[in-house]
Amino acid sequence: MTSLPPTTGRRASLVLLFAALIWGSMIPVLAALAEHYDKWLLSWLRYVLGMPVLWLAVWMTAPPKTKTRPVRPLQLLSLGAAMTAFSVLYTFGVSRSHPATAAIVLTCGPIWATLLARLMLRTPMPPGFFVTLVLVLTGGVLVVLGTPQAAAGLGFRGGELLLVIAQFCWSWYSIRAQQWLADRGQIALSALTSTVASGLLGLVCIGVWMSIGIEWPTHAPTALDLGMIAWVGVLGVAVAILLWNVGVSMVGVPIASLYSNSAPIFAIGLAAFMGKEPTWLQVAGGAVVLGAIALLQARQIRTGRR
Repeated sequence: MTSLPPTTGRRASLVLLFAALIWGSMIPVLAALAEHYDKWLLSWLRYVLGMPVLWLAVWMTAPPKTKTRPVRPLQLLSLGAAMTAFSVLYTFGVSRSHPATAAIVLTCGPIWATLLARLMLRTPMPPGFFVTLVLVLTGGVLVVLGTPQAAAGLGFRGGELLLVIAQFCWSWYSIRAQQWLADRGQIALSALTSTVASGLLGLVCIGVWMSIGIEWPTHAPTALDLGMIAWVGVLGVAVAILLWNVGVSMVGVPIASLYSNSAPIFAIGLAAFMGKEPTWLQVAGGAVVLGAIALLQARQIRTGRR
């Protein structure tokens, strides 16, 4: 895709930035929940809680006007497996990496998404994409380095490779889901794949429980706990995955992945709202990321008007 109609460009930006806002808000929320609940249970609960919301949305929306292709079980299983692999590898990768190096690796997501799209789809990049990519990566690194004590113990610990593989899994899912299920609509696409992923994650949790054990809650969840769990499930899975798939269907995986790099910026904004003031490097990095995305969108809109 080399250009976008103005309306499409604005809609894509709003959809993907809202998804990034939700994912960014989950960072402090999941950190708070992880202090009292097992991370494997949280990963599974997110999908279980998000799944009914997606199916309710499917039930409330009109079916596609055109005839849809039959669902192929192996394709659906592979999509769910890619989502599950992303969740598992992400969990292990973050736990076995320094927080700063993990965050830097995650900011490289647009690179892997671009490479995969080129290999699988021979996707042409829009004018200015690579300049935007460099600016987004630079801004992301500034945000990470601006985190207090980010450099303490900085170094690769092995989990970074798992994070790279996780990002490839997510990009592969995003591409194949559009190829195989887009004719059913983005809501049904998200509901089908999330349902399979929730079942597979349940099996993973059973395997973890039988092998190394799971830490079960020792007290009843508070109202605040329930609210935060509902937040990461309903918004973090149901709404965010739906918005992501809608955005990918409009602009493709490479450009959509640029928007996902703004999630840490929203996390910093939420932290500032909660009383933790950002550093000047974090503010500067956030401005670079958002400015680069705005420039890319403006270029595409101008090209689309010609």
